[in-house]
Amino acid sequence: MNRTKSLKQTKAHQYRDKAHEPRPAQGAYTRINRFFERHERIFFIISMILGALMSILLFDIKVSLSGDDCDYIINAQNFWRDFRFPGFRGPLYPIVLAPFVGVFGIKLILLKSLSAVFILLSLWLTYKSFRGIVPALVLMPALLLTSLCSFVFFYASHTYSEPMFMLTQALFLYFFSNYFLRNGNVSYTLKTDWKKYLILGMLALCMGLTRSIGYAVIGAVALFFMVKLRWKDLLYTVVAAVLVFAAFQLFKTVVWPEAGSAYDIRNYLAKDYYAPNQGMEDLAGFMNRFLINSQIYLSAFLCQMMGVIPETPSNLPQIDVWRTVIIYLLYFSGLAIVFRRNMALLFVGIYIGVMNFASFVLLQIIWGQDRLIMIYYPLILLFLLGGLCYLFQSKPLRKFFFIYPMLLFVVCGGTLIISKNRVARNIPVLQQNMLGETLYGLTPDWQNFIKASQWAAHNLEKDAVIVSRKASISKIYADRDFTGLPATLTVPIDTLEYLKNSGKTPFIVAIDKRALYGEQLQYIMTSMTPVNIGGREANQAGVYMVADSLKDHTAEMLNNAGLVHTNDLEDFIRKCREVDPATLRIYDPDMMNRYLVERGIDYLLLPRLRQDPTQNNGIYINSIHRYVWFISHKYEGRFQIVKTFGTSEPCEIVKFIH
Repeated sequence: MNRTKSLKQTKAHQYRDKAHEPRPAQGAYTRINRFFERHERIFFIISMILGALMSILLFDIKVSLSGDDCDYIINAQNFWRDFRFPGFRGPLYPIVLAPFVGVFGIKLILLKSLSAVFILLSLWLTYKSFRGIVPALVLMPALLLTSLCSFVFFYASHTYSEPMFMLTQALFLYFFSNYFLRNGNVSYTLKTDWKKYLILGMLALCMGLTRSIGYAVIGAVALFFMVKLRWKDLLYTVVAAVLVFAAFQLFKTVVWPEAGSAYDIRNYLAKDYYAPNQGMEDLAGFMNRFLINSQIYLSAFLCQMMGVIPETPSNLPQIDVWRTVIIYLLYFSGLAIVFRRNMALLFVGIYIGVMNFASFVLLQIIWGQDRLIMIYYPLILLFLLGGLCYLFQSKPLRKFFFIYPMLLFVVCGGTLIISKNRVARNIPVLQQNMLGETLYGLTPDWQNFIKASQWAAHNLEKDAVIVSRKASISKIYADRDFTGLPATLTVPIDTLEYLKNSGKTPFIVAIDKRALYGEQLQYIMTSMTPVNIGGREANQAGVYMVADSLKDHTAEMLNNAGLVHTNDLEDFIRKCREVDPATLRIYDPDMMNRYLVERGIDYLLLPRLRQDPTQNNGIYINSIHRYVWFISHKYEGRFQIVKTFGTSEPCEIVKFIH
């Protein structure tokens, strides 16, 4: 009896001892995961509330200074009024906006609020897509961190296509998850399941019609099926996508035969997006794009979103090679870790890899903007957190599982700091905007430009054609159509060759001030790299053609005025050819003048919009000023100032005298 009692006491002591022994890290994972699973709906509701709150606190009733968001609204209006296909940029977004614009008019607060709805819906669909197939301690933190990210919800109050793309992306993932990830072992047949593949193709088309990069989703799906050796799924998906795309192109050709597309692949393959004639990018150039874009989007923008580094202006990314390398190591390690452990995370990893690779290779470096990677942020978080979670579940690293929640706290803290700073900057501006000061928060250059646009819209002739540097912004604020000017109207250097047979004497004059007027001036050369003219380096020169009888008189006049010149046209052309063609331009004042006449231009707005939005250093975007200057250099009195708004950074309204 005593022996039996002793054994029981011994076992009891053993159980008590074991209870006090530290459990392995695997137990910590299980407890944390079960905690998130039990409170999954609560965490999801919290994430939605936080997202809605961030949308309100970061709301901006003004349009962006790029004008892209205005273009979508105007395209929506044109689609509603004239059934004009919005070929400029992603057409699906303006089509979705069109009923709201048609019924309620251009109500910025309403249209901007739709973006918040799109983002919140995308997060809801992301939750529905991966609930139950991705560990809860991965899915819920990813959603919560996204809901706190100011970089995401900045776009919740702008009419950019990114929120709409996030929604179409989430719809695609929801469908793909339900039929190809949750039922990974189900074998579909074409006879009974052909609709699934057509729907997949239609959703891919919707992504591509929202943003062109969306078409790359077919590449991601194809690669996933190849990795999983699902050859029938691969074949059916590709065929379905081709059929859907072909059907849409046929429909568009019949219904909108004149519709074009703003996207020309040649622009992306070119060294300069805006000047494809300067040559196509070579292999080394694409590799350079990939390397630099990787640093811009990963080491700068992505790390800012995660709160790893401080926030900087979008046009000044703090790139770092080592941060880029670390992120790539995490990415490829994550692929290896989840390959056999979680098919859903494997697909997410392949998807974000393919989409970002396509962006990094196709996009010129000048495009560096956080919104181009923001659209994948919830999925990037999901994949990286999933990879780390499974990494610390592996047997050698289980005792280090505590690092995972520590990383979550670090990212959460950094995200909160950046979001708090952004909200603090936005609240005072939002308050003034809601009180009626609609331009409060804009710098004086933009305030003067918008005021000039509004004055011109209401005070100039109703049928007058007005040029604006940002025609779409002018229209949104002034409720009147404006027009733009070509980025550049230049002629090739070869055009100068025709002057050799003109029967007149050439004078190439370094332009310090006006030298000659009227028909004598033929072309104006500008170059960032100085060109030698008559023994002097000059960045600007006028090419004049003078009658032989006036040759000596002209030379004497130029000498008396102290203007450097030469008559050697052949040498001037040769020296121009030696300069980098990307830095040299030849302008034809007559062609530029004729352009204004043929298009019935009556007025032009000349704003001094800053090149660096953060400071007034006197350097401004002067494309329209230069246009006016080139014509005025040949034809005095061709432009007359009508009204000026502002003093330090004024916007002039000038009339073109036909």
